[in-house]
Amino acid sequence: MGLTSRIIFGMALCLLSLALPLGRTAEQTAPRLPAVRLVAVEGASTTYRLKDYDGKVVMAIVPAQSSADIQGLSTDGTVRATLAAVDGSTNRVKVVTQAGQVLILEMTPEAIKAMQIGDTFDLIGPRRAEVIASH
Repeated sequence: MGLTSRIIFGMALCLLSLALPLGRTAEQTAPRLPAVRLVAVEGASTTYRLKDYDGKVVMAIVPAQSSADIQGLSTDGTVRATLAAVDGSTNRVKVVTQAGQVLILEMTPEAIKAMQIGDTFDLIGPRRAEVIASH
């Protein structure tokens, strides 16, 4: 290898070693938001009229599980909520929105450990227009 090749190789190695820590700090500065699953919206439900095998009409009430049923959801898909209860055995929490609606959410145990009753936070969901268009 010639002297010029070694210099170019050495400079490339130095630049690469400088770029790796910068990439790691970019990953560390953007923390991943915890994901939640909407289990139910208390007080909101859908009633279905079904026929059983004998032809009798049966009423089935299904709790709402759609972000379209959340009151106070802004156009950008966010709603402010306060943590009201935690069930560590099922990894479910109850939160109360600013509109007074109770949502039951399922979260990871790690996310639940970082929360305390009374904490307020923004839930980020699909935009209101996207939710309405999907129904």
